[in-house]
Amino acid sequence: MRTDPVIPPPSPAPGQRYEARRAWLRFEWLVLFCATLAAALLLQDGALRAADRIVYDHLVPTLERPAPDDIVIVAIDDKSIAELGRWPWKRGIHAQLVNVLNNGSPKAIGLDLLLTESDNANTAGDHALAAALARRHNVILPILTTRGEAGIAPRLPIPSLAAAAAGLGHIQLNIGGDGRVRNVNLHEYLGRYRWLAFGAALNRLASPDANYLAKDDGERLLRIPFFGPAGHFHHVSYIDVLHGTVPAAFFRDKTVLVGVVGAGLGDLFPIPQGSHPGLMSGVEIHANIFGTLREGRNIRTPSTTIAVVFTALPALLVLLGFTVLSPRAALGLSVLLTILVAAACMLLFRHDIWLAPSGSLLLLWLVYPLWSWRRLESALRYLDEETIRLAASVPLPIRPRPARRRWEFLERRIEAARAATRRMLDLHQFVADNLDSMPDANLVIDQEGRLMLFNRKAQELFLPLKMPLGQGQDIARLIASIASTQNDRSWPAHLMAGAGTAGIEITDPLGRILLVRGTASHNARGALIGWIISLTDLTALRTAERQRDQSLNFISHDMRAPQSAILAALSLYRQGKAVQDEATLFSRIEKSVRSTLSLADDFVLLARARSGPPQFEDLDMDSLLADAADDLWALAQDKQVAIAIDSDGQPHWIRGERQMLVRALGNVLANAIKYGPEQGAIRCSIALEGQLSQEVVCRIDDEGPGLSAADSAQVFAPFYRAGTTAQSGAGLGLNLVQTVVERHGGHILAENLPSGGARFILRLPYAQAGEMAEDQMSSSGSTTSSR
Repeated sequence: MRTDPVIPPPSPAPGQRYEARRAWLRFEWLVLFCATLAAALLLQDGALRAADRIVYDHLVPTLERPAPDDIVIVAIDDKSIAELGRWPWKRGIHAQLVNVLNNGSPKAIGLDLLLTESDNANTAGDHALAAALARRHNVILPILTTRGEAGIAPRLPIPSLAAAAAGLGHIQLNIGGDGRVRNVNLHEYLGRYRWLAFGAALNRLASPDANYLAKDDGERLLRIPFFGPAGHFHHVSYIDVLHGTVPAAFFRDKTVLVGVVGAGLGDLFPIPQGSHPGLMSGVEIHANIFGTLREGRNIRTPSTTIAVVFTALPALLVLLGFTVLSPRAALGLSVLLTILVAAACMLLFRHDIWLAPSGSLLLLWLVYPLWSWRRLESALRYLDEETIRLAASVPLPIRPRPARRRWEFLERRIEAARAATRRMLDLHQFVADNLDSMPDANLVIDQEGRLMLFNRKAQELFLPLKMPLGQGQDIARLIASIASTQNDRSWPAHLMAGAGTAGIEITDPLGRILLVRGTASHNARGALIGWIISLTDLTALRTAERQRDQSLNFISHDMRAPQSAILAALSLYRQGKAVQDEATLFSRIEKSVRSTLSLADDFVLLARARSGPPQFEDLDMDSLLADAADDLWALAQDKQVAIAIDSDGQPHWIRGERQMLVRALGNVLANAIKYGPEQGAIRCSIALEGQLSQEVVCRIDDEGPGLSAADSAQVFAPFYRAGTTAQSGAGLGLNLVQTVVERHGGHILAENLPSGGARFILRLPYAQAGEMAEDQMSSSGSTTSSR
């Protein structure tokens, strides 16, 4: 039944759809690229400030270092309050403390006490404190800015104390949205006045020539790299200093800060210390500021440009990676960049540079799912389109499968792709089965001449040449292995030029005649993708053609010649012109008839030996040779030739067809009788030879002239008759012998004996004697003995 090819429905060209999809995907990528840059810029306004504070607070403890030994805090602690009484104390007590400290010659004293109002009840205390401050002129007093009805105004110490002090410094700390102190303004501007921070003023007093940050003009933010948690600096109790428990000499060349540290006095602030923030006194915060300025340190932030680049670069790198990497590799790149961002943030923070990582990590982990989603959408659309195209183009029946409800969208798409894959695999198996079932060897090569597919017949064709086939092999090597001449090696050029459809005949090194044909292979878009090369073994066909021609010559000459002689003799006899008597005429007619019958018999037997499977049975070689000798008894008697059979008396079993083997042995014996002298002898021997694979070997020696070099090469060829012999025959006898022996799995050869004459050696596979019937062996033995 004729089946029309399946024609898929018209649809847009695959190339156009592919280019449109690529262009749209590139556009989406560019949009996401620009959106990433815009988001990085917008994130600089502090949208992720809360997340960055958490990271910052966990990094601050990494900067912990030993507190300087020359910075001492005189603490107004609970012990001092318990002994000196309720806070605030008389200013005369503070004057005593300053005098005690100055006795030890400290570098500078920072008195972190608000002295903004006069003590009207005890003006002597104010005078005593002013005198103590003026004694060495090395004390810094604090000021505090307050917001009132008139706006922001400083709360300054009383004039007498301000005049006696070495300087003033503001103690205004910047408290973040979460209540923690992380930084301080080094300058506070109120009208035309600029006030240094308390720690900066103390640092200027202690080290007037130091190149510290507070010398910069304008307002500057100091992010404090805290030396450690609360209590990290050396503390001494206020009361111990007054009583002399801590000697005055202890404060020599030190910077001393005096302030409140008691828990109930309200001068405690949260500071960044990881997930467990601690409370630090204001005076210790100022000690940290002073120590930081003296080290010349500050946790700096880079410019906006650098911050934008740091925020956007990891996400942009992942976007660029998407263009060349697989999703798994892009995920690995995202993880790697996350680690690098975290490592860079930590490393830079150890060098007093703060790059907020939250924006960078947010964009990094937003870009991956966004672009993966877009790629997944594109892939799903492509799968849908290609599945529909494939379903319309594959000409194979669809085997229904049990319906399974897929609850998830992607699962349904995967199931559709799985069904399409099954159809492609079925089609591939269909093509492979058809390729293997083809009677000819077929090779499929690509445009570069590499082998892609081949069938079983191709493997069988190249196996005798010791050239196993494999994908990716170069066709040039295969050509060299099957082309025996340079002219044969030129056939690929003819195929590529389009002359391969008719076929080109070549001969391989084994003498096989191969018809090579080539067909161009195109893809669905009509582009050339390779060639399908077919190699047909014509050896048997060409051999049959030669045998046919020889048979026609034989029929037209050798078989017609005796018939023509008979007709000529009968015509002369009827005309009365016969020159022979009647008996001689009939004898010649009988001879011609017998010659024709012999030729016909040889021809029929040869054709039978060449076609059809032989009917094998268990046979004894000795019995076969004896039967052949009996059939030629009359011919041997005419020439008085003796046929001697030398056997060891044991059966030599083979498997074969009795009539054919007897006729083959008879032809060899007949040849020996014809070519041997009268009253000669023919010696026959049968032996079992070989170790692993045993053979029954039959040797037949005659006393004839032997074989010439030309005869040895052609003696088994059909219709060949040796030399200049006058013996009759069509030259089919020995060809029949060779055909029969080879169809029985054996082989035959001819050679000359050193003493003269020819020897024919027949070798047939030995058959292990199974359980032979007793009567068969006895019958065979009796037949041999009777002969």
